[in-house]
Amino acid sequence: MRVPVLVAVTALLVLTAGCSTPSTPGLETPATTIAPATSPASGANPVPAATSAPTHVPTLPGASIPLGADPVRIASAGGTEEVPIVLASAPNGLSGYSITVALDDPSIAEITAVSFPDWAQLSSSPGLPSDRANLRAVDITSQVPVNGENVLLATISVRAKAAGTTNVSITPEEGLGVQDREGDIYPVVPVPVSLTVGA
Repeated sequence: MRVPVLVAVTALLVLTAGCSTPSTPGLETPATTIAPATSPASGANPVPAATSAPTHVPTLPGASIPLGADPVRIASAGGTEEVPIVLASAPNGLSGYSITVALDDPSIAEITAVSFPDWAQLSSSPGLPSDRANLRAVDITSQVPVNGENVLLATISVRAKAAGTTNVSITPEEGLGVQDREGDIYPVVPVPVSLTVGA
């Protein structure tokens, strides 16, 4: 059993980088896939979210749970959309995570803000607005249950800049990723999310 490393890393990040201090998460075991889904960020074992669950949900599916992804659509330039990022399952609970959410074409849209659920008591998302957001959070009090489903990790706010289509990519940070309560890393397979501005 390894001591979770995200608690120390994120605590230092929050203290030195002047980042937000809302909530926390955890991590580990099954083969997981990253993709967006239309269902809200709630599940059999719901974790309180910082905001109400929006329509489009990029999802980090749990092992052997391949989830489809509905496209995110914004009517026109200047419009915004809330995009929840959800871990479909957490068989061994969650201790924290470190992931990057990025827009492949920064001319189409940008990430303007990030909100975290209540369980993420240490969290950070510096440098916004930007075409990418580095998200870190830690579940200090183990609020994310073992065998939790549809666990909300964060909600990103996206603002459209021009008509077109781009992908929203979710990538776990190497060596940290999404960890269970023991500090073991869940194997997560990124699945790009389509974002379209205009008709």
